[in-house]
Amino acid sequence: MISQEARDLFAANVKAMTAGDAAHLASQVLPDDVSRLKDIAYVNDGDAAHLLDIYTPADAEEGAALPVIVDFHGGGLYYGNKENNECRDMLLARQGFAVVNANYRLVPAVSFPAQLADAMAVLDWVRDHGAEYGLDAERVCVTGDSAGGALALYLCAANGSAQLAGALGLRQSGIDVHALVVTSGMFRLQGGVHANALSYYMEGYLQTPADHIKVNPYLDLDKLIVDGDVPPIYMITSVEDFIADNTYELARILHVRHKDHAMSVWPKGRERVLGHVFNIVQAGDPEAGEAHQVIRDIADYCKRYI
Repeated sequence: MISQEARDLFAANVKAMTAGDAAHLASQVLPDDVSRLKDIAYVNDGDAAHLLDIYTPADAEEGAALPVIVDFHGGGLYYGNKENNECRDMLLARQGFAVVNANYRLVPAVSFPAQLADAMAVLDWVRDHGAEYGLDAERVCVTGDSAGGALALYLCAANGSAQLAGALGLRQSGIDVHALVVTSGMFRLQGGVHANALSYYMEGYLQTPADHIKVNPYLDLDKLIVDGDVPPIYMITSVEDFIADNTYELARILHVRHKDHAMSVWPKGRERVLGHVFNIVQAGDPEAGEAHQVIRDIADYCKRYI
């Protein structure tokens, strides 16, 4: 049961975030050497939340299967769409990838377990239909930013573990995810310095007793990492990112549990603020050198594992 207070909070945040993104989305410069296939249904139910885009280098060899990066946008799990990440993902594709940029259903229309099912359905689609679009389903990486990073983390942990997948009500895709890259990950869904706000958001994230039974044990990130099976993880944040502590916490756990990982913490920006998800927000600005360096770093990390 979601209170009206929580619904009002989601609605107010969506309004504010839409306004905050409008300027950079309107002014961004999309690369002209990347091909786009828009609005492909990965679940055939007519829901716009079940659409994805594919970006590939315009000069890709015809018939060649490209390595894949699957992306899940951020937005607190209640805001955003694939268009928010389009420019950044097209720049990733320029580095020699087919980038699958996917929508998913949003809170409070659905809860977090349903979003995980959507994310797994994207991997299922890559497995079943990727070859039709020149995607190499044997070379797949996953990325996400902010809350999309949490979605990607839980997805990859469950995709690698039949035990965890079953506990979360999912079925493994059979796709071998080679690496996970997260920008400004919102890994902590409760507690911490943002505990008060998260307590309201949790009404939308976990809406039923069944939701709580599935997810509550794995709100403990250590248990998620122990019971799941995550691929190598690259985490990107900055000292100007308001939830950088989430990245530090996950890095500590990955280190203790001897999981392959890397972390980049960017210092204060030289010419502009390197805030939350800066490599996405600033991707459309050709002069944003630090953001563009992060995009190259993401591509290099994925290439290391595929």
